[in-house]
Amino acid sequence: MTRKIELGAPSIIGKDTAALLLETFAEAKFPLKVLVTNHMPRDVVFPEVAGLLLSHVASATGTERKVVISDFDLLQRLVSSVEQVAELNGYEAAITVSEVEDVEIGSGTKPSDGLSFEQLKDALKERGVDFPNNSKKVDLAALLDATAAAAGGASQSPAGSPAGTPNS
Repeated sequence: MTRKIELGAPSIIGKDTAALLLETFAEAKFPLKVLVTNHMPRDVVFPEVAGLLLSHVASATGTERKVVISDFDLLQRLVSSVEQVAELNGYEAAITVSEVEDVEIGSGTKPSDGLSFEQLKDALKERGVDFPNNSKKVDLAALLDATAAAAGGASQSPAGSPAGTPNS
């Protein structure tokens, strides 16, 4: 069964996202492979899922990303963040999270795709990866991608999971 949840501002859609999440994904087996689609008129980054950067709805590319959610708690944190953004901005349609079955862990785009220089640095720090202060963006992107591959190919490993050389 394919599961799908459409998220927006609770005050507008009239639904409690926590209840929707439980109703839709409570029986799901994790890690869960999902397609996340942005319906908002803004680019968004959700640090709960490393590399989850989505372009605004009018963009020709980058509005969808396939990711792997490691556990239900991570999915709850992601949904909570989406809900907050949607509520603060009055978005009826914010994000759709759809379960997909044809995604292999580590397939699709690289974790560094679409990330800014600062986002790359933050993602590496979050994973405990040490890097020189004078690193270039291309070097940080390669390091993030290699770190994700070394962590079992899961470019979408949860925030805070160590996947490289610890900082000293």
